[in-house]
Amino acid sequence: MRSLLVYIHRYTGLLLVPFLIIVGLTGSVLAFNQELDRWLNPVLLTVPTPKKSDMQRLDPFTLGEHIERQESRARIDWINLNYEAGQTYRFFLVPRINPKTNQLFELPYNEVYLNPYTGERTGTRTWGEVSLAEENIMPFLYRLHYTLALPKHIVMFGTYALGVAALLWFFDCFVGFYLTLPPGRKRSGQPDPRTQHSYPFWQRWKAAWQIKPSRFNYDLHRASGLWLWPLLLILAWSGIAFNLKEVYQPVMSTVLNMRGQEDLPVRDTPVETPQLDWREAYRHGQHYIYQAGMQYGFNVEREQVLSLDRMHGVYRYRVKTNQDWGKYGATVVTLDADTGALISLTLPETDSIGDIVHRWITWLHTARVFGLPMQLLICMTGLIVATLSITGVVIWQRKRKAHKP
Repeated sequence: MRSLLVYIHRYTGLLLVPFLIIVGLTGSVLAFNQELDRWLNPVLLTVPTPKKSDMQRLDPFTLGEHIERQESRARIDWINLNYEAGQTYRFFLVPRINPKTNQLFELPYNEVYLNPYTGERTGTRTWGEVSLAEENIMPFLYRLHYTLALPKHIVMFGTYALGVAALLWFFDCFVGFYLTLPPGRKRSGQPDPRTQHSYPFWQRWKAAWQIKPSRFNYDLHRASGLWLWPLLLILAWSGIAFNLKEVYQPVMSTVLNMRGQEDLPVRDTPVETPQLDWREAYRHGQHYIYQAGMQYGFNVEREQVLSLDRMHGVYRYRVKTNQDWGKYGATVVTLDADTGALISLTLPETDSIGDIVHRWITWLHTARVFGLPMQLLICMTGLIVATLSITGVVIWQRKRKAHKP
């Protein structure tokens, strides 16, 4: 049995090497995605805070409407409400349908950045463009991490390939953990000569947690995998959550009663102009959050996002409350885009165990909790994932040479 598991672990690891090196290295950088992006693109993403106390930030809804008038081939489905001092407003452009061809317009860029005090453009860029230009490096690495940065017509292949790789990695974590355990007795009941049964189990297993210079590659591969095993397992399962929802959602719903996103009917045609504009939807969202705060006893710490889901005909208003964990909160109001009627309210107070587990594993994966220490841990873990892949190949090559006649 152990020999079979060794074989499975070895060749599963070899199959995963290119994927784990890519996601490990890019993930270590993306742990500081926003910080590095601002450092690389200060003109695009940052503005000096005005000294005049009477100079107020402009209304993001007004700016969004202004952009839609300027960009007749595009529309805005998402408005950031969580402004941080010294940063620009970011608007993501979604192409409209060309009435002549019934196809989406081709846009020269899909992100517009504005000075929040003057409304002037600080720049534009195409998110995820395959380019090593300073403005494109971080979005490109993000796209590489989640979809292998494949062209649009085969991008789903990259998404599913990484999802399947995450699934194999998840099961391989258990196989690798088992193989670090010291062998037990043979079926005959006689001690296995390799186990030195005169020593207690924990003392025999202790060697798997240590790194000795005499067998550095092997010990580095085994010990680093053991020390970080819980986090590696979380990263693998959350990778399935991001890229292989067809497996993740049924398992989490069945085992832990995860609700997931509300099951809404898809409109026959996407909503082009909802009866509620952005400001009305915002006021409705604030009203529902206020009522929920009175009922469940929470206070809003900061607003996050107001988005329009045209396929389902709903607005979603997200805030962070004093009962939320995570950098961006988990309290969301979903309301009808035409009537403003409340469709659903998601908040920690009503979460199922599955919802809580889902949020925590995705927050840990993206370093959205515990601030800088978590960012450093995820950065280090990404490097170790790449190291595990490389040392695994080295060990395989040495054993292969040793077995050659």
